Amino acid sequence: MEERVPTQMFGRRSFLAATGVSAAGLAGLAGCLGDDNGGDNVPIADADPLAEPVDSTAVSWDDLGDLEGEITVYSGRTRDQIDPVFEALEDEYDGFEINRDYDDNDVQVNQILQEGDAVAADLMYSQDPGALNELQDNGVLQQLPQDVVDAVPGSYREPDGHWTGVTGRVRSIQYNSDRWDGGADELPTDIMEYATDDRFEGIISTRPNSGTFRGFIQAMVERKGESETREWVRAMVEDQDIQLFSGGGDQAEAINRGGDDDPIVAFGNSYYAARILNEAPDAPIRTAYTENDAGCLFSIAGVGVLNDVANAELVAEFVRHLLAAEGQEFMMDANGEYPVVEGIDYVGELPDLEEINPPEFDLSDFDMDLQEASELLEQEGMTV
Repeated sequence: MEERVPTQMFGRRSFLAATGVSAAGLAGLAGCLGDDNGGDNVPIADADPLAEPVDSTAVSWDDLGDLEGEITVYSGRTRDQIDPVFEALEDEYDGFEINRDYDDNDVQVNQILQEGDAVAADLMYSQDPGALNELQDNGVLQQLPQDVVDAVPGSYREPDGHWTGVTGRVRSIQYNSDRWDGGADELPTDIMEYATDDRFEGIISTRPNSGTFRGFIQAMVERKGESETREWVRAMVEDQDIQLFSGGGDQAEAINRGGDDDPIVAFGNSYYAARILNEAPDAPIRTAYTENDAGCLFSIAGVGVLNDVANAELVAEFVRHLLAAEGQEFMMDANGEYPVVEGIDYVGELPDLEEINPPEFDLSDFDMDLQEASELLEQEGMTV
């Protein structure tokens, strides 16, 4: 886990650190002096759009209300993944500032729950749906405005609108086209075959600490059952001698590098390859996809709004900007991710979702730890 380094963090947490007052103590002080965090206690669902509502046809930032004021975001996404769109919004609106705090998903969730009513964040920007489900299960997220809920397909958000996907990614088979003979046509389209095909022995890799990899394992359990999934993991470790990485970017760079000690094939999120190809379209890294199984699982990065926010209209308008055309396009360009708004066409070096045709899974069932998947991987020795 990377060192916790807050960026532009001017909220309640920095005050607590500077004064030594505990979150509980500050909550008690607020009870004596009144609500000092500026929270207007207006449900965000009741906050009218400042201009046009967002919808599935992908409105522009020009159609939405101006952003003015400050919001605080706790991000489980890394700085390089999310800063491009944050910086673009701050450049677009002179009077708008995003106080952001970056750390791992589980750290951010635990911090939000520990801070309780004294939480500094207006919203959580999560790497995957599990952290958002954990916050919802603990009753700290409020429902989003109806236009935001309606703009995103039901499979990409929480059914009752407590969180929404902002962008998506697909599990893929990454490979080095210079070293893998036959290209994508020679790669199995059934994820289960990768555990039994001896061509992959010693040359295949994955990142088992990834939330989306654990989600992939959970999806495999749902489709194939626990016993068959366990056999697959065991075979990948014992028979295929799978190489394990702790970072998706490092894994993709190793595939692209193609050295003698580097893997040739990898299980990974497609956007890691897309980032490389966006910068260097002739790079040897390529992606292939299995067919309608857990191997091409589609998952999301998304946002959830905390119960008490300083400015409900501003926070609602910020979420609308993430789902508008420019917000979706920034994340495609910077990260190689997929849009979640139907009115936005995917533009990038990878196939669009219609070509991949990933299976549908209920992302609202994924918990933060994906505990059963984590335990299975640990028991079978697939850990870093």
